[in-house]
Amino acid sequence: MAYLCRMNTEKLKLFFQGRKGLLSKIEAAVKGHDDIIWFHVPSYGEFEEARPVIEATRRRYPERKILLTFFSPTGYIPLQHYDKVDWVFYIPLDTPWDMKRFLDAVRPARAIFTITDFWPVMMNMLRRRKIPTYIMSVHVEPDSYHLSWWDFNYRQIMRNCYDCVLVRDQMSYDVLTKLGVPRVKITGDPRIDRVADILKEPWSNSVVEAWSGGKKVFMAGSTFPAEDGMMLEIANAHPEAKFLIIPHETDPKEADDIVAGARHGAVKYTDFVGKEADEKLLNAQILIVNTVGMLARLYRYGYAALIGGGFTDNMPHSVVEPAVFGMPITFGPVYGRESHCRNLTALGGAFPVNDKEELKAFYEKCATDTAFVEKAAEITREYCRRSTGATEVIVDTIFGD
Repeated sequence: MAYLCRMNTEKLKLFFQGRKGLLSKIEAAVKGHDDIIWFHVPSYGEFEEARPVIEATRRRYPERKILLTFFSPTGYIPLQHYDKVDWVFYIPLDTPWDMKRFLDAVRPARAIFTITDFWPVMMNMLRRRKIPTYIMSVHVEPDSYHLSWWDFNYRQIMRNCYDCVLVRDQMSYDVLTKLGVPRVKITGDPRIDRVADILKEPWSNSVVEAWSGGKKVFMAGSTFPAEDGMMLEIANAHPEAKFLIIPHETDPKEADDIVAGARHGAVKYTDFVGKEADEKLLNAQILIVNTVGMLARLYRYGYAALIGGGFTDNMPHSVVEPAVFGMPITFGPVYGRESHCRNLTALGGAFPVNDKEELKAFYEKCATDTAFVEKAAEITREYCRRSTGATEVIVDTIFGD
């Protein structure tokens, strides 16, 4: 429940409102249906990790019923009408009563989780009921806090509750087998399959295209206020350039603060949706995309990108989303737990920075050195090209055929 502590007031309100009458709604929806495949993801980012597996499952079993649950409103609200599954709900709270009622109703034939959700009551109920249960896209470091003596739930769940733990890489395999997890398999990262699909999509956005004038721009994706402030300093010093900023949260205050700090004009995306482009949009130096669900596709408009999260206690947001479009990438110094960030840094496609001065230097290098940009772009594109294929391995492992 630590995640609840990080929610703002609006998210907490949605979190609890969305669970009013939840179990009755689930019971009514699934009544009379058997052989249900259940996917659970915490939020939107983890959904993007699971999405290629969900959609491959739908293609393989078009007649089966698929349930998708979310923990956070950030995932549930934009995806409650996702058409590749039969039902989308919040997951109930991890109490014995709620979980018993939930599992009695759904009676899943398979339960599939992603990355970071470890609910002790739920996992042990699945184990006792002998429901085949899997977790995919796992990445764990030798110094992970999950391996500390006090995180006994993590170790117990990993050792006892999964039919197979599907990991991204050899390091995770080695750590978990040493921990005594009996069934571990290296599958790769399905998010790379997802971004490869996004790369192929014939997608465009009229607001962004009108604002950018058909030129590639510098991007800052999934930013926190610390990164917004750095980007404002760069933008204010370079009135000749345009900057596309996509905050991590859709908090109106964050977007308003960017607008207030921009000396050469900043506008919010939602003010122009469904309208003809006007001078205010066309002349704005900064476009703030203050809505969710488009970030991975928006990177096609960038020639270089800052990925948010690396200046906080979190990790950078998905680095492979911009990488697949081919561009140099930067992020803050807190990135060591993210294998794609480490790998791309070692290859010369990503360039972590420690402070705003280093970020300014990265921007100026990208804005003036075409050869640097082209070389990094080829590295990031090639990294994604040779890392696809995890989805098929995961689906074959889970369904055993």
